[in-house]
Amino acid sequence: MRFIGLFASVLCLSACGNGASSVGLSTRMGSAVSGASLPGQAVQRLETSNGITVERVRLSVRELELKREGHHDDDATKDDAGTSTDDSSEQKQRTGAFLIDLSGTALEGQVVRLRDVTVEAGTYDEIEFDIGKVSATEAGDNAALKELADLGASVVIDGHIDGAPFQFVSSLRVEQEREADFVVTEGDDQNVTINIDPSSWFTGEGGTRLDPRDEHNRSQLENNLHKSIDAFDDHDRNGGEDSDDDNGSHHDGKDD
Repeated sequence: MRFIGLFASVLCLSACGNGASSVGLSTRMGSAVSGASLPGQAVQRLETSNGITVERVRLSVRELELKREGHHDDDATKDDAGTSTDDSSEQKQRTGAFLIDLSGTALEGQVVRLRDVTVEAGTYDEIEFDIGKVSATEAGDNAALKELADLGASVVIDGHIDGAPFQFVSSLRVEQEREADFVVTEGDDQNVTINIDPSSWFTGEGGTRLDPRDEHNRSQLENNLHKSIDAFDDHDRNGGEDSDDDNGSHHDGKDD
């Protein structure tokens, strides 16, 4: 698979029509790897060799969409969540705003199941997601998501540098379309994994350390964050892209 757009929501897909099926939404903190090379779930604590550790990561997802094969049009009419259609009969399953909130063992590299969603059976060939700050109205009664809305943030990283606490707050906006290829059948249990690779977050040119407390490093840190997020079909929930499991090769990522 390859990237075909510009990116960086979790989930609340609604049932639409007959043949309702389940798609799980999961996330994983760890280096991007080919699914073919994953004998199991690798353990990776968010500790770096440059004196930086991460204890909590929060991302505000504005929306995530799964698009049906052969039905794409940028002029589709959208509701808050569920199915949207346009004059070209485009069909997409999409979520409302949600929060990824990872700490403790969820930072150790395993696939973490976030929730299950109900979608229409069919073939899906595109995953589109949008990470960005949400309003208090969009956050609704979700207190944790409202906390980020009040901060005007889409990403909050809490950790320590040289033993001193830090909190990196960003309003980074990432929108991306990702090619996919998976079939959802009635009664099936498919899965989409959002992979977040923190290995280069705090590394600048030439391997220099980026202190998250220094505003001069913000642009590079946000650029590293932007490049660290991926989403793919991961039916076996091993943290690798299913096409890599089948073909033994990793996709070519490309941002437009």
